[in-house]
Amino acid sequence: MDGLKDPNELEKQNRQAIIRNLNDVYSSIEKLIQKTYQNKETDLNFQLRNIRSSVSQLLADIKNKDLDSFSGKKGTLEEFYRIEDTLLAESAKMNDIFASTIKSDSIDIFSLDDMVESFKKAFNERINVDKDILNEFKLKQMEASSAERVMSRDKKIPEKKEIKKTEHESISLTYGRSGNATKPEPTISSSSVNKEVLEEQQKDNVKKEIDTEILSKLYNYMNILEKKYSNHQPEVSFDGEYIGDKKWKVEISDKYISGTIFRKMVLNAILFETYWKPFDNLRTIMEFVQKKATTVPAGQYKSLCIVNSDWNADIKDWAENYIHPRLVLYLYDISSNEIIYNESVFNADRIKLWHNPDTYKTIESEILPLIDREEPFDDTEVAELTGLSIEGAKKFLAVMVAENKIVDVGFGKSQYTGLRKE
Repeated sequence: MDGLKDPNELEKQNRQAIIRNLNDVYSSIEKLIQKTYQNKETDLNFQLRNIRSSVSQLLADIKNKDLDSFSGKKGTLEEFYRIEDTLLAESAKMNDIFASTIKSDSIDIFSLDDMVESFKKAFNERINVDKDILNEFKLKQMEASSAERVMSRDKKIPEKKEIKKTEHESISLTYGRSGNATKPEPTISSSSVNKEVLEEQQKDNVKKEIDTEILSKLYNYMNILEKKYSNHQPEVSFDGEYIGDKKWKVEISDKYISGTIFRKMVLNAILFETYWKPFDNLRTIMEFVQKKATTVPAGQYKSLCIVNSDWNADIKDWAENYIHPRLVLYLYDISSNEIIYNESVFNADRIKLWHNPDTYKTIESEILPLIDREEPFDDTEVAELTGLSIEGAKKFLAVMVAENKIVDVGFGKSQYTGLRKE
C-alpha cells in the first residue's frame, strides 16, 4: 500500500510544487529582462516580456482551481500518476534551464518560449481527479489491504488443496436479437464456444462435490436465468444509457450463462456473466475477479456474478465494498437466494436482476402510471423511475413515440402523454 497515493492529496502537493517552480521561472525571466535591457538587446527584451506574460497567466490559471473543469481529460489512475510525475519533473527542469540561462552568454529565446507553451499545453491536458479515479484508488487500496490480510492469515493457515472437477460435455445456445424484431430460433453451437469457461470451471476452488439438493437448485437457477435471457434483454446500461434496441446475444453451458449487448456489429458494450464457482479462499476469488476486470476495455462494462452454496464472511465483506469503474461484482448464494454486492455502485441495484431469479419488469411497464395519468410527463420523471439518464430517457421515449405507444405533445419540449381512447 506504500506505493498508493491519494489522488486529491497528490494533485494538491504537485500543484504547490509546480507553482513554486513557476515562481522561480518568473524571477529568472525578470533577471533576463533586466540583463537584455542593460545590454540593449531590444528584440530579446521584447520577447522575454511576452514569455513573462505567458508564465504570469499560467500561474494565475494554476492557482485558480475553478478553471480546472475547463481543462484536463479523463484517464486511469495509472495514467494520472504517470502524468503528474511528468508535470512535476518538467516544471523543475524548466526552472533549472531558465536559471542557467541567466549566466549564459546567449539566450535561445525560441527554445524558452516553446518550453513554456509545451508545459502549458501539458498542464491543460492533465488527468482530472474525478469519481472514476477516486473509485479506482479506493479499489486498489481495498485490494492491497485484503491481500495483506490474506497473506498474513495464510502464513498461519495452510491453503487447502484444490480439487479439479470433471469436465462435463456442454452446449452453448446463442440468441440473436436487435431492437423489437422477432427473435430468431436459438442456434446450438459446439461446446468450444465456451472453451475458456470450461477451462475456468476445471480450475474452480472447490470445497466439496455438489450434493444433489444443491445441484437441483443450481440447475433450476440457471434455467430461470436462461428463460429470462431468452424472453427479455437489458434496457438500462451501467451509466443510464438506453440499450433495449441493441443486439443481444446469449451463451449457455451447464454452470454458466452470459448475455452480451453489442453497441455495433462486433463491439460489445456490456457483458453479463454468471458462473458457478464455489470459492472459499479470499485470495483466489480476488485474483479471479481482478483478472476479469482487467480485460474490460475503456468504454465497455461487465456485470459479473459468482454463484456458490455458502459464502464465508471474509469474501462477503470484500464483495460488499468492491469498486471498479468498468465492472460490477455480485455474489449469489444458491441456498439462501441472497445476492451480495456493493449497494453504493450506480445502477447496481437494477442490474442485479440479471443475476437473480426475480421476474423482469420492462421499462414500459414501470412507466405505465405516467402514461395512464391525465397530465403530461417528461424525460426527467422517466429517468427517476427507471435508472435511465436524461439522454437515455429521451432515446427510450423516442422509441415509444415511433411505436405509437405515446404521443409527443411538447412542441420541442419534453412533454408526453399516453394515447387517449375516444
